Amino acid sequence: MKKAVKRNSRNLPKKKKAVTSAAVAAPKVPASEKSRSLFEHTHDLVQIFTPEGQLLEVNPSWKRILGYLGDDYRHLTLFNVIHPKDKEECGRAFEAVLKTGNDRKMLLTFLNKRGKELVAEGIVSPVICQGRRRVLRGVFRDVTQKRRYENLKDDFVSTISHELRTPLTVVREGISQLQDGLFGAVNQDQKTLLSVVLQNADRLGHIIGDLLNVSELEAGQMRVHRSLFNIVDIVKGVTGDFSVLAKQRNLDLRILSQKERIDLYVDRNMIVHLLTHLITNAMKFTTKGHIEISLTEKDDFVECKVADTGRGISAGDISKVFEKFRQVEREVGPGEKGTGLGLSISKKLVELHHGRIHISSVSGQGTTVTVLLPKYTRRELFKEYIAEAMSRSFEEGNALSIIIFDIVDFDTLQNRVGAKRLAEIVSAMEKVINHALRRTADIAIKDGKAILVLLPDTKKEHAHIVLGRLYQVLEDCLAKNKKTPKIEIHSSVACFPEDAETLEQILDKIYD
Repeated sequence: MKKAVKRNSRNLPKKKKAVTSAAVAAPKVPASEKSRSLFEHTHDLVQIFTPEGQLLEVNPSWKRILGYLGDDYRHLTLFNVIHPKDKEECGRAFEAVLKTGNDRKMLLTFLNKRGKELVAEGIVSPVICQGRRRVLRGVFRDVTQKRRYENLKDDFVSTISHELRTPLTVVREGISQLQDGLFGAVNQDQKTLLSVVLQNADRLGHIIGDLLNVSELEAGQMRVHRSLFNIVDIVKGVTGDFSVLAKQRNLDLRILSQKERIDLYVDRNMIVHLLTHLITNAMKFTTKGHIEISLTEKDDFVECKVADTGRGISAGDISKVFEKFRQVEREVGPGEKGTGLGLSISKKLVELHHGRIHISSVSGQGTTVTVLLPKYTRRELFKEYIAEAMSRSFEEGNALSIIIFDIVDFDTLQNRVGAKRLAEIVSAMEKVINHALRRTADIAIKDGKAILVLLPDTKKEHAHIVLGRLYQVLEDCLAKNKKTPKIEIHSSVACFPEDAETLEQILDKIYD
């Protein structure tokens, strides 16, 4: 048998012509060798780690960029090189990746050996070992410089926009006074010309406003301040502002709602801004027919639609409508023109509410913008506020105290006085507490049946002093109005990190 093998190997050169030159020139490299080569030579930071953060292996770029030589990293966990503000979110993300098996895109901040911050974006993926998802792989790219340039760009846009506002206001006021004849008689031709100048000044003002909004949204400077509002009332208020313009253009502007009251936790100013953009857009491209705003309450969200009978958007342009400065189907010549920022801003405002926005359109027949706004429970609302406050307290190394005022036997009281009257009472309580708070950082937020008071940089003993003062303020407020029914208020205090170290522990403490 051995001789046969030798004889066959000697005969191989004689059969060389039967093998293609390509196969000889490019031998197949095993996948493991390819992976190892990529691991060793990529400029990205690659780490293999357990869900608890234990580093099993890191690539040379990881060591070089973060400043660790040889096996220096062995005594570290991944959480040692992640900024404290990102640790909790990373922990949840790692658990979710391992549980679901789905990759997760992430943006986080690393700290190198000297403590310098490094902004990185990348993907965390599960690694299959012996048929099971046991460990994770993170591949991140340093985007610190890119982010710095983006911040410089945003700062430039913001600064220029602010600087333009003041002279524009002066110009507009001067033209208005000329048009009104405050500096002498103005003939009709002059009035017409001044009117055109004013319209363009107003348009420039809208452009500056949109630029500032985009700048703030992209820089993450615009925060959602939710409270409980009747979304139907908000829609009615915004729509009313357009009623005169709609009448002038012979457009039927109407609202359709299943109910007169649909309560939703939203940032009222943001929703007004959103609806203003959507209705303005519909007005811009609708010359006849109607604009309809409809509201529908679903199990987990509220659906708001703004539908028009305007010229519509072509199928090829639908995918581009949310891009900044994108103006689809612009007509050359006179007429209303926008900045191409309205829908981009609208999308970001919806996303800040963790909602979704979608556009459907038929060219020449009309467009429908659908916005889905999720319903929040009381716990979810308070969780969002507390998480933000805890993050700031963690970064600054300060305590955070939380006070909750609950109305005892709320449902019975609501049946007695009515939902509307009780909502007015809770709103009045929230207002008087906010007025009584002495520091700008302190804030009170209401939900349907309780008021949450956040006291940053406040230890538990001081929080109890504030509680006593606020309790007295509430009693005085309720006693002043003789028509207000007798209301019993329960209060509690929780402090981070004294009473709890995590967000869920704080919430459990509050709801106990």
